[in-house]
Amino acid sequence: MKNSVLIFILIISLLFAQYSFGAVTSIGEINVAGETKGIVPASSTVPLIVTLIIDRSLAEPGEEIKIIEIIMPAGFVPQVSDFDHILRDGKKLNAKAVLSGNVLRVELVRTITDDQNSIFEIGFDCRTSNNVFEAEFRVLLRNSKDEPIGEFIREGQADGKVNNNDFTLQVIPNVPPAPVLGFTAEADKTGENDVTLRWEKSTDPDVNGYLIYRDKDFQINVEKRASTTFRDVNVLPGNHTYEITAYKTLFLQSERSPIQTVEVSEDTAAPEPPIMLSVVTSSEGVEVSWKPSVSRDVLKYQILFGSSESVTLELLPNGEISAEKAANESTEYKFVDNRPLSIGSFTYAVVAIDEADNESALIKKRLRIFDKPYPNPFTPLSNDPDFNTVVFPARVIEDVEGEFSVLLFNLNGVLVKTLTAQLGETQLKWDGKNESGEVVESGIYIYQLQVGDSYKTGTIILAK
Repeated sequence: MKNSVLIFILIISLLFAQYSFGAVTSIGEINVAGETKGIVPASSTVPLIVTLIIDRSLAEPGEEIKIIEIIMPAGFVPQVSDFDHILRDGKKLNAKAVLSGNVLRVELVRTITDDQNSIFEIGFDCRTSNNVFEAEFRVLLRNSKDEPIGEFIREGQADGKVNNNDFTLQVIPNVPPAPVLGFTAEADKTGENDVTLRWEKSTDPDVNGYLIYRDKDFQINVEKRASTTFRDVNVLPGNHTYEITAYKTLFLQSERSPIQTVEVSEDTAAPEPPIMLSVVTSSEGVEVSWKPSVSRDVLKYQILFGSSESVTLELLPNGEISAEKAANESTEYKFVDNRPLSIGSFTYAVVAIDEADNESALIKKRLRIFDKPYPNPFTPLSNDPDFNTVVFPARVIEDVEGEFSVLLFNLNGVLVKTLTAQLGETQLKWDGKNESGEVVESGIYIYQLQVGDSYKTGTIILAK
């Protein structure tokens, strides 16, 4: 019985040693270069990219990396001359490719022995199978003794892109889709240097997108198959040609459509202004924020400033922000003016500027900085935002830090409203409503403004 248990333990230990991942852990994926879907046409030569994340932080002796072995599925045939590169964290490594049967071995000139966590990319061309099937690749690391380091690399997101995140490719028949019908190109007539392209949706269920060719060679990839309209923005003025193809993969396209020719004019149209401008004070300074213009050719925004005595608004230092980050409608831009401002009234403005230096209309916001509550009196039922809210600035109490709050009482000493600042807020606003959300009666109200342990009292006149 005892011998049987020992034999069982020995067998388990051997199996564990054979199939464990070792201290070096890795995940990886395979993709077709330039494509997001793991689809290849049969009987074609395509460029493949294998991406690996290899974590050597816990590597043990004997787990140095000398060879990366890529095992091909049946029918996939690379050539040694088709090996293009191997990169580690974007830097090219010296290596040679050796083909052994259906295995492509990438042998590194310098063995990797450090304990870094790195991203490896291997690029090579490969002839695809003649058959239609699901092709599974496998990748194995080997040490300087040509011994495997753990098991085959696990599948997973390795390149940080939205694409094929495993080691499997789908092989489809090498039959291109039918040509695209109803393709038209129309230059903008409102002063923009844009071209609107339209076409009929392909009825081929295997079509994954469309390639638009401007002036024969420049390609625009419209990957979403449901889209049948595309606006080519900021086209250089002059005569241009357009063609379109439907594709199953970028290596399996339809014939090009008949050529469409358009004459594009200079861009003379001002972009739409940005929206939802906000100007508030904070512990960091004055925060200016806004939502982007709906115009797609906006390149930058400028933030302008002027005092109440200024005739014109001037560009603030560092007051130019690139529009590149406006990926969607929820994007918000923010600029902090950290200059110390004196007491007074100031104007902040934002303008959108396109690639032809056309400027939108300004959006403006006035900022008042006082050392006492303002306006006083105020009218909560007014439509004018400058008079329907009273602002309590923290600077009413000089040179004091701490929690900032305001208590409002009627002349009978009854508390009608408590205002409490969030961290970093330097002013509080009262819209004339009590704790129940009702506008209080006209009259005189007493405020107690407190910052830290210091406080100050005064009166506010509310007039309906």
